[in-house]
Amino acid sequence: MKPEPAYYRRTQLLWGVLLIAIGAIILLDRLDVIYLHDYYALWHYWPVILAVFGLNKLLTPVSAKQVLSGLWLIFFAAWWYVSYEELWNLNFYNSWPALLIAWGVGLVLEPLLNKHFIAYQESEHEK
Repeated sequence: MKPEPAYYRRTQLLWGVLLIAIGAIILLDRLDVIYLHDYYALWHYWPVILAVFGLNKLLTPVSAKQVLSGLWLIFFAAWWYVSYEELWNLNFYNSWPALLIAWGVGLVLEPLLNKHFIAYQESEHEK
């Protein structure tokens, strides 16, 4: 099955908007219109970018792999942020098994989602 061209357009639009926003913020900082005193403080929010790309994959998905990929990106971004910030006393050392659990959940969900997409495609084909 060939991925939907709309997905590629959304991804390209998302990258474009992201690059424009980052470039505009840096330019405004360099022109002293805004003041970003610590770029490194912003850096630990990079998992938000992964979450946005995960959400992009979940918008009108065309396959089970696309859904699982989107969910994985969102989960990984959340896990990284929680571990980095040590929220709820979780850090990289004690929270890495959550990645194994998420991987297992993905393996369990894949056949179920495949069934759903096959049934949906068959019902669309009958119309």
